[in-house]
Amino acid sequence: MNLTDDEILELNELCGAVADGTLTEVQRVRLGRWMAESDEARRHYVRALGQSASLLSYAAEVHAETPDAPVRLAKVFRFSLWWTAVVPAAAALVFGLFFAGGGSVDQPAVAQPSDFVGRVTGVKGVQWVSGAHATGAHVRKGQRLELAAGYAEVTFDSGARVVLEGAAALEVNSAWEVTLRRGTLKANVPPEAVGFSVANPAVRVVDLGTEFTMVADANGAEVFVLKGEVEAAPRATRELETILLREKESRRFAATGVSVVRDSARKFAQLTEPLALDRLALVTRHLHWTFDEWAGASSRARPAELVGRAWDVTLRLPAGGEAGRAHVDGRRARALRFDGQLYGQAAFPGLSGNTPHTIAFWIRVPEEASLSDAYSMVTWFTKNKKLGNRHVGINWNRDRHDGPIGALRTDFGGGQAVGLTTLRDGRWHHIAVCFTPGDEDPTVPVQVKQYVDGRLESSTIIPGKKRGPAMAKNAEWADIVWLGCRLGPAGLRQERFRGELDELFIADRGLEPQEIVSLMNDNRLPSAALAAQR
Repeated sequence: MNLTDDEILELNELCGAVADGTLTEVQRVRLGRWMAESDEARRHYVRALGQSASLLSYAAEVHAETPDAPVRLAKVFRFSLWWTAVVPAAAALVFGLFFAGGGSVDQPAVAQPSDFVGRVTGVKGVQWVSGAHATGAHVRKGQRLELAAGYAEVTFDSGARVVLEGAAALEVNSAWEVTLRRGTLKANVPPEAVGFSVANPAVRVVDLGTEFTMVADANGAEVFVLKGEVEAAPRATRELETILLREKESRRFAATGVSVVRDSARKFAQLTEPLALDRLALVTRHLHWTFDEWAGASSRARPAELVGRAWDVTLRLPAGGEAGRAHVDGRRARALRFDGQLYGQAAFPGLSGNTPHTIAFWIRVPEEASLSDAYSMVTWFTKNKKLGNRHVGINWNRDRHDGPIGALRTDFGGGQAVGLTTLRDGRWHHIAVCFTPGDEDPTVPVQVKQYVDGRLESSTIIPGKKRGPAMAKNAEWADIVWLGCRLGPAGLRQERFRGELDELFIADRGLEPQEIVSLMNDNRLPSAALAAQR
């Protein structure tokens, strides 16, 4: 996809701010979205920063005196460090290779963004213009949603939640950005989804963690901030500056400029009226190992709707090893410490099948961990032909050509998803990986959603350069989750993980973003919390 003139101008402005060291938080978020979603934008960025570096180098050569400060390319490098905590993983293919490689740019495998970026989670009296999007239906990147009447709620993988009121037309650009062509949209953006944006030909609104409404018509759009604050950038002319709108403030954006909203008090009253939706009812079978109580080398899970037998994690100790040495103070009460030899295993029914699963846990990787300690925090065998009956492994990245060292990495069947936030810092991080193998249909892509500390870290698949041999067909490997070790074609390999793991949680579906945050904050799903209160 070629960039338009307006897009090129916007990218030039953002790249200039990077080189000058004046990039604002909103600009950082916007640039992050560009890097994650557009190959052409990434190429433009590399060219622009390369030209900037060349010009600065040339300027330094013709200076009669030594400059007072290093050239501004150093600021670019510092900016790349910020990148590790904010943007989705596609950007890592540019930043990780360009900067970490000492200036040499390798040719990485092309990153493929995940097809699904959210789903319909609630409706009321909805009439779709085309197609029937039932509650629970997935929403794809590039999809257009049109309502003739009624309401439809979409929850994005980023955690942002929007409610459309018909008649309305919405274009889904990614898990972090949508374009409202007409109608009314109400957005609720939790802290984990800060930076979510809603665009319109007249204005682009970047959410700073708030609740706001946009009403779009043929002549422009009105923006109402219900809670928090947003930054609204007029698009009719670049001479107008970005406007910060706070709670109870509003503006109208049109080709003629920016103006006050007439009768805003009445409109605010209408927009804050409660709305009851028919929401998606989710049933979750899951197991939760707290690792707080042990019987010898075994720790029992909380069954949580998986009944009929005991579900234990059993430790496998090296010769002369003691189970008690593996029990340490954890993120919550007690945890497991892996020393490079110890490993564990537990059963989870259906884990190796073709249905979605979510694996969540707390992890602490030593800051001085060697690259040989990267394998493997959690892994399991799959019986999926699309994946070649290979295993799935949740690790931290040890290959700088695929992304930053220490970033969350999920390997599967010759491909991988790689994030940006380093786990190799000696701190506790909450990890959640939603894995959907996409059944046996070759046209349905594998879906991997990685969350670090409650924030969508990546939904990008990097095709592998080669595919290793499949695991031997052995029924005993099925539906087993392995902790602290790596699987190979013949079963267990010698590579082991070093670090600490706590609060392992496995669910038989992909969890919603707000459920992942609840699991991180409260150590249980919202539905489980409600049940405990009754």
